[in-house]
Amino acid sequence: MNNELQRLDEQAKNFYENNDFLSCLLTYAEAFTKYPYLALAYNNYGNIIRELGMPEISYGYFETALRIEPEHKIYKFNYAIAHLLANDLTKGFELFEARWKFKGHEDTLIGYTKPRYEGQDLKDKTILVRGEQGHGDNIQFVRFLWNLHVMGAKIKFMVTDGLIPLLSNSDIIQRVMSYADDPGDFDYWIPIMSLPGVLGVTLDNLPKQVCYLTVSTNLQQEWLKKLGPKKKMRVGFSWSGRRDAWLNEHKGVPFDTMLEMIKSNTQYEWVNLQIDATDEESKALTAAGVRQFPGAIRNFQDTAALIMAMDVVISVDTAIAHLSGALGRPTWVMLNWFASCWRWMSNRDDSPWYSTIRLFRQPAIDDWQSVTKKVSQFLSWMKV
Repeated sequence: MNNELQRLDEQAKNFYENNDFLSCLLTYAEAFTKYPYLALAYNNYGNIIRELGMPEISYGYFETALRIEPEHKIYKFNYAIAHLLANDLTKGFELFEARWKFKGHEDTLIGYTKPRYEGQDLKDKTILVRGEQGHGDNIQFVRFLWNLHVMGAKIKFMVTDGLIPLLSNSDIIQRVMSYADDPGDFDYWIPIMSLPGVLGVTLDNLPKQVCYLTVSTNLQQEWLKKLGPKKKMRVGFSWSGRRDAWLNEHKGVPFDTMLEMIKSNTQYEWVNLQIDATDEESKALTAAGVRQFPGAIRNFQDTAALIMAMDVVISVDTAIAHLSGALGRPTWVMLNWFASCWRWMSNRDDSPWYSTIRLFRQPAIDDWQSVTKKVSQFLSWMKV
């Protein structure tokens, strides 16, 4: 990299880190104007445009980057996310297969000699579905196992340990196992997030199950006993995703902002669903009258049983939101304005993925106060 390119690169990174996205765009535009065959500049410009909520406009920049460097491992993936964000699931999931080329996802494709499922007849066949990425991704996409079941398949599902107890309740999955287990014999296999592409899923035919996960009645009763007699409307909440994820800087609600909303709405019984609260956060929540169960939530089955006892769940974009939506519970998701995840699409306050979810979007970057104010208003209107 020459000195001029290095200067532009450092300048763009500095603008990005300070949320000055207009200046960041101008820097990338200067880069591809001076260096018209610099594919990275077109890709980065497209990323900013997409993350500012204009996915269709970003298409051309990704296409230019791909014309210059057709085999680059990231550009096609970014192009896929733009299509998914713009509601084009067909093209989006086709391009989404580019995810295997980076971020360590290659491991998912290694080690199976049986053919990958690409639409073959599944009647009386056994298919191994391998989970991937985060807990929320697996919860969101496990709905498509029903499609395989209807097609006559026997299903084995390999997933993260924390989800095994919950998914073992399923009547359609022959066996749920961890990634370390020997899956035994099977005829085909497929990564779970490749299913919608193979199945030809669009917004029109997206499965519309109100709830597609269940929790044992006995476990629900155990959690109801822990909660005790209900005297107020119960509100479960989560304010942060993974603390070590860079995107959590945008999508996580600052703890003080969440605490302020709780303190301003003492007429509700607030229940903490965030299992990684720090000691300091836990003390502040206890002082605010929040119900907490440290050590009692052992896995997602416990979380699911606790969610079933809530009148509404309020969460940021994290596995809690997907779990609550998959259980068919009233769920309000607080979304960041910049770099909002593709699965929530854009310019809508509902979700085609979950019929009981309502979206509360930031009107501007870092403006969580407007979001919590609107959530408080909706709480005041809710009757249970």
